[in-house]
Amino acid sequence: RGLYHAKVAIFQLIYTPNVCLCSRATRALTISIVKLLQSQPSRWSMDLDALLAELIEKMPEAVFTRWLTESVSLIWLEEDDDRLGMTRFEEGPHELVRRRRLALAPGKITIGLHPQLTRDEVLLKHTLAHELLHASGLLEHSKEHEELVDKIAPGPRIEDSIVLQEIREQYLAKVEKKEWTCSQCEFKWSRKTVSRPLRCPKCAKRL
Repeated sequence: RGLYHAKVAIFQLIYTPNVCLCSRATRALTISIVKLLQSQPSRWSMDLDALLAELIEKMPEAVFTRWLTESVSLIWLEEDDDRLGMTRFEEGPHELVRRRRLALAPGKITIGLHPQLTRDEVLLKHTLAHELLHASGLLEHSKEHEELVDKIAPGPRIEDSIVLQEIREQYLAKVEKKEWTCSQCEFKWSRKTVSRPLRCPKCAKRL
């Protein structure tokens, strides 16, 4: 199967888009959410129909955009899945290539969302927009894709998202490098960030 998934990077949530978004306000929304509704976490409160309608309205024109409303189904991923979201074209990669070339409908598309996203509506909206862009035909994690995601549904800052904070803590707990060392003054400090700091907190020289 053609599988395109995305972990929302906790240190890459800000982009700057430069695209023209089209409106499809008159198109009937018939997205299937049966599977999602059957297994909804009890803490869910967002109006999913309204969210999907809002995001699809903002999708740019791409090879499969016109069929999103009739092709997309949503499911919850398992709690132990390490992805925040994933997009799967059920027709498989070879058939997908043919349909892209001939500008045909993509067939059934499944988007999976992690249940933890129900704890952070901003991050859920950001992740779903990311996956809908894949579903529309923008399969690569390109700069264009990043910019469009942030234009359509900007992600939260880490300090505003308990889910991203937990992901960061889980990542830091697993990495081998537990501290940073300045090569200039040899100062050492505990690692609290995913990315390497730019300057030493003691001597302020670049690392």
